[in-house]
Amino acid sequence: MAFGLRTRRNAAQEKKKGLWQIGGALLTVASALIARLVAGAEAFSPDMSDAELVRLCHERGMRDERPFQELFRRHQQTVYRACYSVVRNQRDAEDLTQDVFFKVYRSLPKFEGRSSFKTWIYSIAINTGRNELRRRSRRAQEAETDIHEMAEVLPSDDSLEKQVQSRLEVNYLQEALSALRDEEMQVLLMKDYEQQTYADIADAFGIGLSAAKMRVQRARLALQTKYQEVATEV
Repeated sequence: MAFGLRTRRNAAQEKKKGLWQIGGALLTVASALIARLVAGAEAFSPDMSDAELVRLCHERGMRDERPFQELFRRHQQTVYRACYSVVRNQRDAEDLTQDVFFKVYRSLPKFEGRSSFKTWIYSIAINTGRNELRRRSRRAQEAETDIHEMAEVLPSDDSLEKQVQSRLEVNYLQEALSALRDEEMQVLLMKDYEQQTYADIADAFGIGLSAAKMRVQRARLALQTKYQEVATEV
């Protein structure tokens, strides 16, 4: 009977020892995971490039929101202006901007970096705006004429901006911009305001480099022509 008692006691001790070993192993694994997460958190910096931030989003599976928040901060205005260039309405553009970033958040794990992040998100914004217009194709669209909003899409160093010295001239320019086709507004926005390269524009529209240059030239000429037409009508 004493032998049986010792056997049970030894078995209990061995079981307890095994549980301690398992607990120690789990603690080691947990410590390693925590160390990796801490190291990854320390690696984040708002000075990172878009590509580096996207890589962090991929690696962390969106567990760390800071890289995406930084991408949002950098490109929020770009997306808004892209949406506005399509729908020409402030409130609609603001709503679509939120929709675009929701799509980007969901699709970011699939982003392979074949184009720049900026070009990719710009394309999503343009397509989102176009889809919204198609959805509401039966409804009348009222284009806004807010001077400050239109000024946002003007190039800071463009010759036309230097001509805008009075409210009347600003109104002329507003009307000229509103009269442009969506494609013309979009390429002007990308090239003259966003300072994107012809390669970025070609990538966004799925065209060749020469075609992208030609579209920009045609859009600039169209804006100049529309401006002259509006100014001479008065």
